[in-house]
Amino acid sequence: MAEYFAFQAALCFSIAHIFVRRGLLHSNALTGSLISLGTSAAVFWLLALAWVPLSTLRAPGVGYFVAAGVFAPAIGQTLGYVGMEKIGVARSAPIVNTSPIFSSVFAVFILGEVWTRQNMLGTCLVIVGIIVLSSSKAAAGEWRKKDIIYPLLGAVAFGISTTLRKSGLMTVPRPLLAAAVTVGTAFVVLLVIIRVRGGRRALKFHRQSNGWLFGAALVNTGAILSFFSALNLGKVVRIEPLVACNPLLTILWAAIFLRQIERLSPRIIFGALVTVAGTVLVVTAR
Repeated sequence: MAEYFAFQAALCFSIAHIFVRRGLLHSNALTGSLISLGTSAAVFWLLALAWVPLSTLRAPGVGYFVAAGVFAPAIGQTLGYVGMEKIGVARSAPIVNTSPIFSSVFAVFILGEVWTRQNMLGTCLVIVGIIVLSSSKAAAGEWRKKDIIYPLLGAVAFGISTTLRKSGLMTVPRPLLAAAVTVGTAFVVLLVIIRVRGGRRALKFHRQSNGWLFGAALVNTGAILSFFSALNLGKVVRIEPLVACNPLLTILWAAIFLRQIERLSPRIIFGALVTVAGTVLVVTAR
């Protein structure tokens, strides 16, 4: 059942990526994140208030979900959207989904886990994949290679957040509450970011974009809940590879639905495949 939820999360994330890319044509990353997190937070809290005892909020483990929300979706998702906006979804999505690499690094240096040959090989493949993606020609329009930093930092944020989420679920095994607290915290953090960036002036609502972004928010809500459900039922090393493979689906959808927006060169497809393969090797290493 955990694998089913993981695959469901991957499918939903890949569809949300396509909707977001469409929406960002006339909007921007902060607006996309605001619509996404605002919608998800509202849905999760309505469901949590109806199905989860409020007394659970006093459990010490809830603090893990608060901390997780600060890193992702708040920071991680926003940086991922900036990456899609600046370098394209086919290039950005595989990089953001290298987050399990960073989870493994944290495990080695913080938890004392062993870095095996498979870990090393996977890490090398991820590095090669990112180099290939960053050296390919633009999907559409001009882009700067230094903009790779946005999805890369987003991956770091998601890697930290995943570790915190799993730690919280080990003490408070309630995926719906975990999603509500994590996304609710992320939404508050995002409001602070928007305030610092200039408030209403930093947002760019557009009639043609709002529908795509709201659709992405609903699909992303399902993806987040599926991911938490998978984490609650299974081990990270089994769940992460399935979820982290969503860029392969994203590239498939992009080839079908984004042909006028992004051009998928063989180099981009190869770089994405290498990056995903490296990620899978790292997170399945024993």
